[in-house]
Amino acid sequence: MKDPLTQRLYFLFGLLVAACILGSLLSPYFLQVSTLGYLLQYVPILGLLGLAQMLVMLSGGPGIDLSIGAIMSLVALAVAGLFGIGTPLLLACLIGVGLGGLLGAVNAMLVCVLKIPSLMATLATFFAYSGLALALTGGSPIGGIPNWFGQLAQGRFLGVPLHMWTVFVPIAVLLHVMLSQTRTGTHIYAAGNDERAAFLSGVRVWRLRFALYCFGGALAGVAAILTVSWFQAARPDAGKGMELLSVTVAVLGGTHIFGGIGRVMGTVLAVLIVTTLQVALQLANIAQAWQLAAIGMLLIGSVVADNAVNARLRAMARRVPA
Repeated sequence: MKDPLTQRLYFLFGLLVAACILGSLLSPYFLQVSTLGYLLQYVPILGLLGLAQMLVMLSGGPGIDLSIGAIMSLVALAVAGLFGIGTPLLLACLIGVGLGGLLGAVNAMLVCVLKIPSLMATLATFFAYSGLALALTGGSPIGGIPNWFGQLAQGRFLGVPLHMWTVFVPIAVLLHVMLSQTRTGTHIYAAGNDERAAFLSGVRVWRLRFALYCFGGALAGVAAILTVSWFQAARPDAGKGMELLSVTVAVLGGTHIFGGIGRVMGTVLAVLIVTTLQVALQLANIAQAWQLAAIGMLLIGSVVADNAVNARLRAMARRVPA
């Protein structure tokens, strides 16, 4: 009998195929090569945010980061603003990733040190970061990004956007190795499964979670750099709605909302499913409200599937002899 988590991956792959079939039925343009390029251009941005959300949720708590889209917007503005005052663009990008980690550290301080529930803490920082992004720009984008930098997100290699090869795939592979092959990954799963048992076995749970909030913020900073490259401008609303999409991607991919269960591969498949569905509905000229409704239904279905997987795992654990 297959592992329920492996069955979940098969389920996600089938769902991806179904989304592709739906897209081809809704629009004759869906199966064009140009559509694939556009679809994959969006994947790394949502994918990085989904992976960041997955890591925060995996460590338990329960943990969630509702400010991740606002962090992306604020970092993008910082990168474009620093470049605008004469900072070399690559240095501005490095500073932006550091700023993302710092903003994540604010979340970590609220959740891990002050013990504020993550939902309330990150909702508060979501409003703070979003408000700051709008206040600094008056709602206007910051342009002036050079054409050569646009090649990172707009360039192609074998028909696939360059930032898929150079950013998203390497980060996803490294996270997979970290979670499956290293002590840090073992500690993350242990903290999510049983916080007290992990602590008694020597895992410094609060430090681990603190680091993951910081790392999640840094990943949002990388995603911000990709948006600046794609649009060749920084928009204060670039991360609008991305926090909920990142949660949808993480949960749909099999990450348990209370931690301890989840895989990088599941999150990657979930990103492809959500992106495929969005592009298919856009090509079919489906209204934005119905697109949001479809994503909401997908989230509900993912939670139901998540509960079914966890019930299966508990049943398997009861059958294992002591």
